[in-house]
Amino acid sequence: MRVRRGGRDRGTISIFVALGATTLMLFLGIVLDCGGRLRAIERTDALAEEAARVGGQQIDEGALLGGKGLKIDTAAAYAAADAYLKPYGLSAEPPDPAEPATATSITIVINTTYRTALLGLFDTPTLTVHGTGSATVVDGREKTGGA
Repeated sequence: MRVRRGGRDRGTISIFVALGATTLMLFLGIVLDCGGRLRAIERTDALAEEAARVGGQQIDEGALLGGKGLKIDTAAAYAAADAYLKPYGLSAEPPDPAEPATATSITIVINTTYRTALLGLFDTPTLTVHGTGSATVVDGREKTGGA
């Protein structure tokens, strides 16, 4: 009499290991790449804030000398913000056109992408990143920082 070993269950553990390893890689990719995206958002927000500060320093001299108070020259402000962001390979974008803009403040929006480390294996090579920064011109008679 001959005894067969392995039978129908032969190879089922390798399917389980393959599925488990794939699932583990997916979860590891989500954790790693979402953490990297959060760091990219923080960096992009910081660059947008700095670009807004640079843009907010572009005072409209004609309005100031004409007695209209401190106003931002928006064309010069976006040009200065673009010049600040150029070494980083980024560009400043105006905010949503539906959002009202004042001449005493400027908002800079940066859109970029984060290249994923592991999610590229699952057909997600990049994740979008948005950064927003704003600056408001105040004169010496006003308190800054909202306090």
